[in-house]
Amino acid sequence: MNNNWDEMSEHLILDVYDGYFDDLNSPNFLRNIFTKAILKSEMTILNEYTHKFNPCGVTCLFALAESHVSCHTWPELGRMNADFFTCGEKDPRISAKYIINALESEKYRIRVVKR
Repeated sequence: MNNNWDEMSEHLILDVYDGYFDDLNSPNFLRNIFTKAILKSEMTILNEYTHKFNPCGVTCLFALAESHVSCHTWPELGRMNADFFTCGEKDPRISAKYIINALESEKYRIRVVKR
C-alpha cells in the first residue's frame, strides 16, 4: 500500500443510464463482465455474492484484496450503479471502461473520489 495519505485509495463511481434490460437483469452476465473487468485491472477477487431480485434487478458484490466492487441494477430503467473502491496502485478506470463497453453504453457518468 502507498504510504502517501493523499493517494491511498480511489472510489470510482459509475452510473449507466442506457443498459439493456436482459443484460442488467442477468446475474450470470453481470458476474461474468465484472469478473473480467476486475481481472483486467489486475485486482484480486477474494469472494463474490450475487442476488437476483423479483421481478427484476441484480446486486453483485466482490470482496477484493484491494477493497471492493459493487453493482446494483434497475433493468426496467436501463440503469446500473457501480462502485469500485481500490487502494494501492490498481486502476479502477480500466474496469469501468470494460463494463461500459460490455454494456454497449453511450450514456454514462464516471466520478472519481480520492479517499
